[in-house]
Amino acid sequence: MPPPLPTNLLLPPTTYRLVAEAEHALGKLDATATLLPTERSLVRCTQLRDAQSSASLDGLHLGLEEILVADLWASQGSVKRPDLLPRVTPYLRTYHHGIRRIRAGAPVDAALMIELSAIMTGQTDRAIVDTLRSGPSLLGDELTGPYLVTAVGPHLLDGLEQLSNWAGGDHGQPRVAHLAITHYQLEVLAPFPATVNAHMARESTMLHLIRQGLLHDQILPLSVWFDSTRDEYHRQIRTVVDTGLIHPWIEYVATAIRDQANAQLTLISGLNDLADEFANTATMSHTTRQVLIDLIGYPVINHRAIQERYKVTARSASNVTRRLIELNILTTWETPQYNQAFLCEPVLNLLT
Repeated sequence: MPPPLPTNLLLPPTTYRLVAEAEHALGKLDATATLLPTERSLVRCTQLRDAQSSASLDGLHLGLEEILVADLWASQGSVKRPDLLPRVTPYLRTYHHGIRRIRAGAPVDAALMIELSAIMTGQTDRAIVDTLRSGPSLLGDELTGPYLVTAVGPHLLDGLEQLSNWAGGDHGQPRVAHLAITHYQLEVLAPFPATVNAHMARESTMLHLIRQGLLHDQILPLSVWFDSTRDEYHRQIRTVVDTGLIHPWIEYVATAIRDQANAQLTLISGLNDLADEFANTATMSHTTRQVLIDLIGYPVINHRAIQERYKVTARSASNVTRRLIELNILTTWETPQYNQAFLCEPVLNLLT
């Protein structure tokens, strides 16, 4: 089993500085996002980007446009492209459930993690013990072999309970340092099956950010950073295992949070500039202009969505998409066909 979590930890000054920079960037991002007229769309796009990264842990490498289109169709109860919808909905369901529970006052503890794991695997009707992994957890790869083997057995649930008690306590550490240590311990304890556990570690960090008041919603796509630095992610975990020193890992997570928060601020600035550019385009109808504004936050749409959101006829919806295609703002996704989807590529370019 991993060694007990520290209760009296003194970190180097450089670590505290990076943690402070991360918390400052989070505060700036949180304040900026609340001023966005399309904030709900930003939250949804962040969740979809995180789902895209989490799906890659299962070997599901999907483009962001595929994720967006699948989400649009799922919201309309469509069974179109069944190869896409089941791949993203488990991740999105866990996000929604987790955020709803902590807003109702639930802590990010063992009980919530078990709930989320059950939703992730579609095993909500199974006993608690059946949601935990049934074999040893091995950290390592084909080249190095396993460098840490975490046992399995009844003590696994006890370890998860101890972790949740530690995560919910006050140990005098900055909030970013606290959640970084929690993330690490969940990775090495690995109470859930391999790919589910990696997702739970990421999601618990996101939920802690909201629970601890660092963010008001899921507006930081942290999984995107972890995916882009996956080799470094695993190197940092191994460093803690080999040396027992936790501060390099905290610095890694603090840097991830700081840089990803700043990247989101850059994205928001770019979206605002794009909104101004769109506002100065050629003359268009009121509905077309409203659709254009909403595309800034959520860059995929279809005729049915236009009809339902803006209370217009099918002919009017078709006129809107035709006009935006003429202005090179919309493009058709895949082969033109009935119930086709349209993408706003200028926004997608910023998101990717």
